[in-house]
Amino acid sequence: MFLQLNHLKKLYDANNGLKRLDLSVEKGEFVTLLGPSGCGKTTTLNLLGGFLKADEGQILLDGQDITALPPEERPISTVFQSYALFPHMNVLENVCYGLRYLRRMSKRDAIPVAREFLAIVGLADYEKARVGNLSGGQQQRVALARAMATSPKILLLDEPLSNLDAGLRIKMRQELKELQRSLGITMIFVTHDQEEALCLSDKIVVMEQGVAAQVGTPQEIYFQPQNRYVASFVGKSNYFERGGETVVVRPEDVELIPNPQGRFAIVGRTFMGSHTSYLLDDGTYRLEADLFGRANSDFPVGERVEINAAHSFTLGGTDRPAQS
Repeated sequence: MFLQLNHLKKLYDANNGLKRLDLSVEKGEFVTLLGPSGCGKTTTLNLLGGFLKADEGQILLDGQDITALPPEERPISTVFQSYALFPHMNVLENVCYGLRYLRRMSKRDAIPVAREFLAIVGLADYEKARVGNLSGGQQQRVALARAMATSPKILLLDEPLSNLDAGLRIKMRQELKELQRSLGITMIFVTHDQEEALCLSDKIVVMEQGVAAQVGTPQEIYFQPQNRYVASFVGKSNYFERGGETVVVRPEDVELIPNPQGRFAIVGRTFMGSHTSYLLDDGTYRLEADLFGRANSDFPVGERVEINAAHSFTLGGTDRPAQS
């Protein structure tokens, strides 16, 4: 196994920090640590980078125990949320920095390597530009180029897209995944954004209060959540109790069938452009339905309907057809 975290623990007090994490990462994988603030994901990233000392546990990278190594001796680079660029340096000097002071390369040797990675991230024409004159997306590319230029075995990314506006964030997701695939680099990505995790990752680690609630592919996390926390944090869910089991239906799998005597009443409607979100109530259950397309956008509030669920699953179980 390329990266192995064994019984890793770092607590700040009894309830905050990383309580225990066991995780295996293959070479070239894109792994996302997903969860809300305070769940232990950033603590895990800082333990990997060597910025924190573990209370217990072991970090093995490519067969080497790096648990006690300082950051500068680890073959790991980090892209921080703030990008941590040097404003008094131009773009080329920023990328050269890690090569000169971490890899001990001469300026003459560092410059062609830095230029190569600026070309990879699409900034070949910005060598002399000052960091303060760049857009947020361009600054992120500089940070990525600087981190990748040192040829790390692992690249850590601490919510690097959170400071970008919505449109640029989507564009940078695509570019980041393309970079990761083309370079074959192992990336560990931290985010609280479920959409980022689903579209970027080979593997997702859903964190809850210092432990991994579930580890799996995006499809496994979304379609086979092991518990209610995961089902609710990753996507929206409707819950029904049936035969002693909790049955989950995703809103996009609910179909509305007009019926004046129908069990459910539409009590809310929100038009979202690509889809319309409806809130339904039968006196016992209140659930959401997300219907796509123009034809499904005009059910009025107050109308009574029956529902049909194309698929449902039990928590910790498997996907299966469902009846309304």
